[in-house]
Amino acid sequence: MTNLSSTNRSLAQPLCVTTLPDPNAKIPACFAAKSSAHNADEVDAALRLLLVPGVGSARLRRLREAFGSARASFNAPLESFAQALRCSIEEAADVLAQASRADVPRELAACASANARIIALQDDDYPQLLAATGDPPELLIVRGALDATPELAVAIVGSRRASLYGCLQATRLATDLAQRGVTIVSGGARGIDAQAHRGAMRAGGRTIAVLATGLNHPYPREHDELFDAIVQAGGATITEQPSFVTPRADLFPRRNRIVAALSLAVVVVEAATRSGALLTARIAVDDLSRDAGCLPGPVDSPSSAGCHRAIREGWARLITNADDVCEMLADARMLIHGAAERAEQRAQEGSTVSASAGRSSSRRAPRPTSRANESAQSTLAEPVIASSPDALEVLAMIRRLQGAGLDELERELEWSVSRLASATMELEVQGRIGRRRDGAFLARGA
Repeated sequence: MTNLSSTNRSLAQPLCVTTLPDPNAKIPACFAAKSSAHNADEVDAALRLLLVPGVGSARLRRLREAFGSARASFNAPLESFAQALRCSIEEAADVLAQASRADVPRELAACASANARIIALQDDDYPQLLAATGDPPELLIVRGALDATPELAVAIVGSRRASLYGCLQATRLATDLAQRGVTIVSGGARGIDAQAHRGAMRAGGRTIAVLATGLNHPYPREHDELFDAIVQAGGATITEQPSFVTPRADLFPRRNRIVAALSLAVVVVEAATRSGALLTARIAVDDLSRDAGCLPGPVDSPSSAGCHRAIREGWARLITNADDVCEMLADARMLIHGAAERAEQRAQEGSTVSASAGRSSSRRAPRPTSRANESAQSTLAEPVIASSPDALEVLAMIRRLQGAGLDELERELEWSVSRLASATMELEVQGRIGRRRDGAFLARGA
């Protein structure tokens, strides 16, 4: 064991004071609604570390695993701190010195000014699908409404230099899916991303924009009004970056991973052969065991060449309309069930290091490997999540009528089309109803 100088130990000392707020003090409003005073203290410690350049979620996670919490890491021997960070003692001392000077009040003030809240990985409010991945952000800064339980969500991504054709297709697809109750997730960028967000809002639906930058530097700047509109329409903007982080090329792959992780499937509309949108789809398929689809474009268009290649290679499905996406969601509903089970298991285990390890060891949800496999199809035909009251009422009506289309259901139930579409979409995803060739719904199972 190396002898630690009093100078080195003193570097950590200010944190032992500044990160221990009065337990009776009011919790800052920007912390997650369910945060305790202890958790607010933990978020303060995590923020201090994340505000140090070079200390990201991965290194912070190593500190949590080594010492049980970010807060406890500040009181650890400097040599142990360095071992956890996998750096020299001198570098570790510098990290502690910078963390002690980190302007956390400035960050909290920026969040409060933007009416944003901070959600930690340990919070009940943290999205379950994102937590179940191998490398979730330790902290999220969120404006608007974000559910912890898995949403019926699809990512629509594509070219920033979108053609008129691409913009029209992205808007059409997002609008049709939003009318069926699907949340649209995208990256808030120019082109296809922006049209996907707007299409969802046009249908009165919900959309989530995942940003690569901090709240004070939204990118692109001209989308300020779009991001505000998303929040006002009941959606959310999300970032893992502190508020004063400006655009950098290395931040966008991390953003793309969050987009894929929050979604049950990824759809690419217009992408060249070398495209960040295609990388998002590959993350979904290769890293997260989720489905991806591509919407084809004109056969001679370089802007769609990446989509055509992905379809030809077979790792992406051919997508032409919302019904095609619904088929992917029907296959993905076991992912919802798996994430819910893991969240329940974490709640039972508590916020411990072992629970954190459990998250990473069970990062992949089960999924059938072949559509031709009859047992897999049988599994998909059994509902695995509870249906809403609206869905159950629609299911009962379909059974009573021995099959019915949307028009007939609308007449019998006297519901709006959007309400009916949301309920039937839920039942389709759960595998409780199917469709005849004429488009009418039929109940499955008992």
